Amino acid sequence: MFTVSSSIPVNNSTKNHPVLDRHQVWQGLVMKAEDATRFVGAITECTVVEKDERSLLREVVLYGERMNEQVNFFPEQMIVFEPLGGPTKGFIKNEIEEDEHGNLSVRFTFTFELRSGEQNKAAEKEFSNKMEKSYIEAVETTLSSIREMVTVGAL
Repeated sequence: MFTVSSSIPVNNSTKNHPVLDRHQVWQGLVMKAEDATRFVGAITECTVVEKDERSLLREVVLYGERMNEQVNFFPEQMIVFEPLGGPTKGFIKNEIEEDEHGNLSVRFTFTFELRSGEQNKAAEKEFSNKMEKSYIEAVETTLSSIREMVTVGAL
């Protein structure tokens, strides 16, 4: 089993971006949960199968493999994704964090083990590196999309 966690600042004062608040970031994360194809390059299909106000079940095609994911919402705080199939078992968290100065960041954490049951550290490390890069890109793409929607008044 392995865990990777990384935090990405939401608002960078050195760039000319609109300042995002917690609610805007939350709305963007929910949109990513509902249609990951707009935000995660490795996901080429995403269909919501069931949905209520606290969770959804979605079918995704990730790296060419079709699988279901249970997605649980903790409003304005965190979304937890749990793959129900595929090569791994575990979970992914997207958390909105705030430091003592009110600066927001999005932390993604994934904890997985390969379903094959193999304790192959090299395979886990390779998978971990690929997932980390993919998720950093997904969070950055999500934040960029939210900024764009705020700029045009769509959010």
